[in-house]
Amino acid sequence: MRELIQMLENLSNDLEEFFSRFSRRQPTPQQIKNKIILDRKLRKLKKALTPDEIIFPMLLGIIILGAVGFLAIKLS
Repeated sequence: MRELIQMLENLSNDLEEFFSRFSRRQPTPQQIKNKIILDRKLRKLKKALTPDEIIFPMLLGIIILGAVGFLAIKLS
């Protein structure tokens, strides 16, 4: 029982040390560049999917066509 308690205490200390080291870690220059590129791509995607007068009717039409096609296949 004492060994188990000692193991749990050691595990707790190891986890605290890991998280304290992990929180101080700085991203590498390559990671910073990758984040900038990813943010740029996400911004473009969000901009492309912003609701305007074209996107909603188009998506609704695609959904309706898909449902009609699905029903036509299932009912035939």
